[in-house]
Amino acid sequence: MAEPPERADPLPAWTAKDIERWVIIPLRLLRESAIATGPGAALLSADLERPGASFDILGLARTVLTDKDELLALKTYARIRAAGGDAEASIAEWCREKGWNERTFHRRRVRACERLAAAKNAASLAERENRFGVRTQSA
Repeated sequence: MAEPPERADPLPAWTAKDIERWVIIPLRLLRESAIATGPGAALLSADLERPGASFDILGLARTVLTDKDELLALKTYARIRAAGGDAEASIAEWCREKGWNERTFHRRRVRACERLAAAKNAASLAERENRFGVRTQSA
């Protein structure tokens, strides 16, 4: 009987802080280069030297975040941070204009990051299970 493949060390789990950092990257890239849409409305860099996967987090956010206010808070936060200005002042101004409480904005943003991290971790676990045919335990 063949031995199951040796399992590699588990990948580190995604955290809400990881998502918060990663979602800013494509919005910074959007300030620097053009994008095109690919199959399934995927966003791709028009610059062939830039990796297209940079935009995948935005597609994942649109898929996972069914609460549109969470998606809006996360995208707004990332857009403001990508602009490089005083993020807190800009967020406060945006909240005043939209009539949102700033604490509510940040709760929605954090909840969005937590949901995306959970989705990324579930996808990583499923990929490992498919690749190795071995069920792993989640932490």
